[in-house]
Amino acid sequence: MDTFTITVILSFLGFLVVGIWVSRGINNKNDYFVAGRNVGVLFIVGTLVASFLSTVALMGEAGMAYDGFPWPILLLGVMSKMGYLAGVVLFGRYLRDSEALTIPEFFGNRFNSSRLRALAGASVLIGMGLYLVTVTRGLAVVIEAILGIDGFWAVFITWVAFTIFTVLSGSKGVIITDTMMFFFFLIGGILGSIAIFREAGGVKETFTQLAADPTLREGLLWHGQIEGPGERLNSIGEALIYIFTFGLVWAFVTAVSPWQASRYMMAKTSHTAIRAGIVTLLIIPSFYLFIMFAAYAVNLINPDIEPNSQVFIWAAYNVMPTAVGVILVTGIVAAGLSSASTFLSLVGFSAAHDVGPLFRRGEGLDGSDTNTDNVRSARWSMFIVGGIALLLAYVATPSVLDIGYMAASFFAASWGIVAFASTQSKRISEAGAFWGMLCGGVITLILESIKTFGGVDWPMAFHPVLFGLAASLIAVIVGSKVKPVEESSWQYISELKQRVESDVTVAEVKRTNRYIYVAIGFIAILFTAVGFFYVPIMS
Repeated sequence: MDTFTITVILSFLGFLVVGIWVSRGINNKNDYFVAGRNVGVLFIVGTLVASFLSTVALMGEAGMAYDGFPWPILLLGVMSKMGYLAGVVLFGRYLRDSEALTIPEFFGNRFNSSRLRALAGASVLIGMGLYLVTVTRGLAVVIEAILGIDGFWAVFITWVAFTIFTVLSGSKGVIITDTMMFFFFLIGGILGSIAIFREAGGVKETFTQLAADPTLREGLLWHGQIEGPGERLNSIGEALIYIFTFGLVWAFVTAVSPWQASRYMMAKTSHTAIRAGIVTLLIIPSFYLFIMFAAYAVNLINPDIEPNSQVFIWAAYNVMPTAVGVILVTGIVAAGLSSASTFLSLVGFSAAHDVGPLFRRGEGLDGSDTNTDNVRSARWSMFIVGGIALLLAYVATPSVLDIGYMAASFFAASWGIVAFASTQSKRISEAGAFWGMLCGGVITLILESIKTFGGVDWPMAFHPVLFGLAASLIAVIVGSKVKPVEESSWQYISELKQRVESDVTVAEVKRTNRYIYVAIGFIAILFTAVGFFYVPIMS
């Protein structure tokens, strides 16, 4: 076995040991579901970044950047990360103080509705299931490349690697392993990008060569390489629509999706959640700046990598020093494992806590499961759903990026408008929320399925998520008009808003303001540096 294989195997074992160790400290469902609501900024940032930067980013989007679209991916990323700030301020901090164990439970409590809670729980099963298949498939590709194992066994090894420690340790374990993995792929990605630039002659020389090459220069423009064989975007207008459409989709995802917003429920305070959102807003676009242009720079070394999703894996083996390559490959594996563990845990929590009680004789969603029963149910749910994802990942044919975007579009359309309205409006009723979530999700899922699995290419200006968002908004408005807000629903959000505001101290606000000032300064310096470096090269 080579160094890459040994390191990946050791990382698998390390995560398993952490899961076993953490599982010994789980005393109740509060520990298992939301890590005792006592998590600091570092660990919240670690799990936010780790659960977002999965194989979709480090393989799917990096592959698209390699094909000539680093700027569209980066601009999309910058736009979408605004969702962290909007999400935590307008939605996440209310989740934190609601004392709900899952986001579907919050929706159910907010509108006093068992059916809305069950619908939200079912959407977690569907959307997270899709994403789990995506990440499992992407991880299996990495395992195939590293271990030389084909087919089912690569998928199975991947599944075992993240399932065992997730089932054992719940959110407490996921928080710790996510943060470990966060440092792995952050360091690996940055060092790997530097190694690629050095191999191409240095950062300035790399961009000078790219700008001087007539076949590569267009890839340095904001719209990417829209001319040439195999282009993904066919015109400047299509590139612009792509950036804004998926920027909007991923802004909703970072703001309200279960694998992002649920992280705030574990924070020590609502201001801990806000600070974590600010730090994450800075880290991910900065990381994208490195890895997307590094992926495109690989064209100077090898323009014929197939499939394009393996651009960083190829570079790790053929360009980088062994130590850096090992860290990067381990980081890619870690990114996939962290996302998979997050998705699997959320699926298990919602299946046991939000959907499962409906099917138990004599028990509704307000049933009184004991702590032990709830944890046991969540663990069994993870095994069952994980097994289904294992089989689907084995037979899945669409690309990692396509299925990942499909899941993101589904949550943006089904949850986006309802989530923000649930905390910022007192005029949205239970009927409006239910039908808004249902219509947005179903329409998007149908149209996305036709596109992803049926091979139908919708015009970029008529992306399925736009129809889903429109349907959700119309359903929210009409539903709230037909069946007005109930007194209990209005009272719940009024009391929650009062609780959120009353828990804030002057010291907390001052500390959060310092994060905001640093963020503004960091963004100003970053944009200025990029401008001074980039404009002369392209002029």
